[in-house]
Amino acid sequence: MMQIILIVVISALLPIAWIMADFRGSALRRRVIGAMALLWSFGIAYMVGVLQQFDANAYYTSHTKELLDVSISQHQAGRSEAVIREWTRARDAFHPTYENRGGYREIVAEAIEGMKR
Repeated sequence: MMQIILIVVISALLPIAWIMADFRGSALRRRVIGAMALLWSFGIAYMVGVLQQFDANAYYTSHTKELLDVSISQHQAGRSEAVIREWTRARDAFHPTYENRGGYREIVAEAIEGMKR
């Protein structure tokens, strides 16, 4: 938690220091603080992207693994029709989008429940 607070404080103080150096500091100080602020901003943006990627990977892989496990077990139990029916229904319900997760978790949960019935 302390690291997050430190990151937030640095993120707030660097632009303020840059503005203050613009009015009071030498040219070298302005350039150094400005470069630090810009590099810090790029670093934060990169880390946010990496964390979102981790979140998406965890979200989709855990649900997909569960769907595959249930599909295989139901198929091995001789319930191939139920597996095909639920996969077809899930395919028809899923509409990929870049705006959100497309209801993936709900679609997978319904498919799993449908296979188990």
